[in-house]
Amino acid sequence: MKLYQAEWCPFSHRVRAKLTELGIDYELVNVPASSKKRGDLERVAGTTAIPVLVDGQKVISDSDEALSYLEKQYEAEPDELELHHRELSPTVYGTLPFGVEEATERLREALAEADIEVLQELDLSSALGRERPYKVLLAADVEFLRLAAEANPGAATLALLKIAVYAEDGSTRVDAVEPEKGAGQIRDPQLNDRGLELRKRFIKTIKGLERADTQGYESQKS
Repeated sequence: MKLYQAEWCPFSHRVRAKLTELGIDYELVNVPASSKKRGDLERVAGTTAIPVLVDGQKVISDSDEALSYLEKQYEAEPDELELHHRELSPTVYGTLPFGVEEATERLREALAEADIEVLQELDLSSALGRERPYKVLLAADVEFLRLAAEANPGAATLALLKIAVYAEDGSTRVDAVEPEKGAGQIRDPQLNDRGLELRKRFIKTIKGLERADTQGYESQKS
């Protein structure tokens, strides 16, 4: 089995993680950063996009399709598949012990302490046809945003952290696309490194709120 990929590509990372998880031996082929220099890959797969997974005569050029193929081919257990889908999802997620309104306010404060600035707060409940609040915080790490703008001014918005806060099954969920994956299309190593560091900060923030002592607070039911 062979994987054509790049270390900075978040979609390649997902396939590498699955191959490692399943204990599959494979050959790693790092492709040039410029798609114009990927002639060998194009001859194999008919595309210059990555990742590309080659297993015998089977050629897969979509990361989601590659993950599904590997799971089915190596017969992962249903419970494990559900867990793996969540783990390999391009999102950071958590469950907070507060109602949506309180969780949103606490999250804003915690983000500020982590040097992540909330630029705007949206309520998408009406647009989504939901009776319960569905908040979205648009946030940014200033350095991450600057690096994105320098690499590609027109794609700087990819560096925005979009955080959803909503009620589900009696709990308050917090989900956000991992920063380095959101900005992965810009394909800049320095930007990717900053995104990884930002992800660690964001995860630490969410974990801190998950462990928060709720004594003395009345949890809202939103």
